[in-house]
Amino acid sequence: MRRRHLSRSGAVASIGLALAGFAASNLAAPAGAASTGGSAFANVPVHTEVAIKLATYLPDIGTPAINALNAMIQGFETAHSNIHVTLETEPVTAQGAISAQVQQDAVVGQTPDIAQVGFGELRNIVNLFGGVDLTKAIGKASLATEWGGTYRYAPAVTQLGKINGDVYGVPWTLSTPMLFYNADLFRKAGLNPNDPPTTWAQVNTDALAIKSATGASGLENGCIGASAGGADWCLQAMIYSAGGSVMNAKQSKTTFTDAKLITAMDALQQLGSSGAMVNLSNAQTVQAWGAGQLAMVLNSSAIQTTLLNASKSANFTMMAAKQPGFGKLPTVATNSGSAMVMLSKSKVQREADWELMKWLTSPSSETSITENMGYVPLRPSIADASQYLQSWAYANSFLAPNLYQLEHIKSWEPYPGPNFVSLQSTLVNAATSIAFQNANPAATMATAQAQASALIK
Repeated sequence: MRRRHLSRSGAVASIGLALAGFAASNLAAPAGAASTGGSAFANVPVHTEVAIKLATYLPDIGTPAINALNAMIQGFETAHSNIHVTLETEPVTAQGAISAQVQQDAVVGQTPDIAQVGFGELRNIVNLFGGVDLTKAIGKASLATEWGGTYRYAPAVTQLGKINGDVYGVPWTLSTPMLFYNADLFRKAGLNPNDPPTTWAQVNTDALAIKSATGASGLENGCIGASAGGADWCLQAMIYSAGGSVMNAKQSKTTFTDAKLITAMDALQQLGSSGAMVNLSNAQTVQAWGAGQLAMVLNSSAIQTTLLNASKSANFTMMAAKQPGFGKLPTVATNSGSAMVMLSKSKVQREADWELMKWLTSPSSETSITENMGYVPLRPSIADASQYLQSWAYANSFLAPNLYQLEHIKSWEPYPGPNFVSLQSTLVNAATSIAFQNANPAATMATAQAQASALIK
């Protein structure tokens, strides 16, 4: 089988950190691979030819991501001449799109060997398409080798691909909620941009002060409204930070009427009713930001370059901070992004899959992913390593709050059953109506809980 590289004609807008000048040679043989290889799991016999189909949505991010991914695959095949990789581009046009693509592949007997799966779809992919329990198939020793070594994973990240205590996904691309803000607007309102708001109450106060002094809108919150796109990963972070939850301990039913979840809804209503928060689409957010008419944006770190380019064009200083929390409670970040899920059935195929999964998460690969796509490095110490991200991290101060949150991350909770997309949108829609339509928080969430109960199967 010949390798199929991906290309993209025309101009593609990248939502990641699209840095030019990536050298494919950086990934010819990942330095530090010894720290993530050499596991107890068997290697593919050198004379055995194996073909891997990797389904991934990275090409949809843009040209820098395509070039970086092609370079990673080329480097892998150079080091493993008997393993050949074909890439299938997954759609990311809507929540649940990856599950739909895998379903189409399965119907015609073309299920991918490895699928890049958003964490909100993880449970569905595993349950419906036979996701492999890596704890059993690969073994705890091999997983420990992958997680550890000189450049270990952030410990919290190793928990993200687990279902009922077993590992079904190897985290690959992650981002956390970041508060981006216009330092110039803060100064015009008499606020210190070096002392950004750390709580939602402070966000409310600062947003109103900026609106009064400058006429600019205060906050666009990607956790709800038009920019959330129905996904609740960011909203879950708000709920967790208030001490609440979205599911019970058995993960068998939603807990949308939880009293501490309602606390988060009350905060959203305060932001909306006070006029501190606006409801904009992603396109409207970028337009308002570029016009200097929006003070703060809470959203995935993956939009950093888009906002940074807009701020440079408008000649104002953009800064970033951790997501806000509630009083003295510890702020809990969740993650957007994905894990790699193994779907192969045969022993040799799984051995080849595992080699590729290790390669794509090596320190060199992580360096390329961060530099070219904007995702936070899952091995934080590479940010201090001169052969990896040190110089890049020094030039990109926005990485620091992202790395901090990575060390304290809590998994985006996937809902059970085939209606996981509807369950997400039920929560987001309810929160949106509370914030922008002044709906009663307790009553609205009671209705959402009833709707969710009917959706869980």
